[in-house]
Amino acid sequence: MISCLETIRRHLSWCPSAVTARTRWKGAVPGDEGVGEAKAVGGDRTVMSGAVMDYGPADISTATSVAMALAGFGLFILIIYLSIAHPPSGNLLLLAIVLALAGRELYKVMRKTSIEITRDAVTLRRPVLPAIVIPKADIIKVEVRESRLPRLPWHIVALVGVILVSAVANINSNLSNPTSMRFILGVTAVIFFPAMTYGTYVRTRYPKIVTVTTVDKKIATIYAPDPGQIAHMLEVT
Repeated sequence: MISCLETIRRHLSWCPSAVTARTRWKGAVPGDEGVGEAKAVGGDRTVMSGAVMDYGPADISTATSVAMALAGFGLFILIIYLSIAHPPSGNLLLLAIVLALAGRELYKVMRKTSIEITRDAVTLRRPVLPAIVIPKADIIKVEVRESRLPRLPWHIVALVGVILVSAVANINSNLSNPTSMRFILGVTAVIFFPAMTYGTYVRTRYPKIVTVTTVDKKIATIYAPDPGQIAHMLEVT
C-alpha cells in the first residue's frame, strides 16, 4: 500500500519526502500557464514563484491617514514652490517621483515575488524592496477569497485614453521647452497612468487571492495562480 501511494505521489509530481519536487501552477490565470512554480528544496523548505504581492497595515488608522494626507499635501506645495522659485527644479522633482513610482510598480508586477515557506517562517522575496520574513507563530489568519478588484470598466479605460491623448498633445506643443510644467505633466501622464493601469490589470487576472494577517496587524495580499496551495503549505487554519 505504501509503495502504491508513493507511486501515485510521484506520478502527480507531489512527493513530500523527495529531495526535489516541482508542481506547475497551470490554468488559473489565462496566459500565465506554467509561469509559476512550487519547488520543494530539501526536507521542509518550499519556494513558490510567480506571485504578485501587496503588503501593509491591515487597517490604516485615522492618524496615519491624516499624516499621509499632510505629507502628500506638503510634497505638492514643495513642487509648486520649486516650480515658481526655481522653475526646472519642481518639474524635475515631479518627474523623478513619477518615474520612481511607475518603475517600482512595473518591476513588481513583471519580476513578481517568490514565496519561501519553511517549518517556522514565511519569507516573501519582493523585487526592489527587502525581503519580508514572517514567523509562522506570528500568523493569526490565512484566508483564500475572491479577488475584490473589479475588472477595468470601459469608461475608466476611455478616460485614461483621453488623458494620454491630451498628454501627448502637451508634449508635442512644448517640445521647444522640455523643462516646462506642461511638458513635464505630459510626460508624467504618459508614464504614470499606463504603468498603474497595467499593474491593476495584472492583479485582476487572478480570480482568487490569499491574505496572510499577522499579530502586528500587517496583511500580505498575494495574487498567485494557486492561492489554495499557498494556504495549504502554510498549514494555518
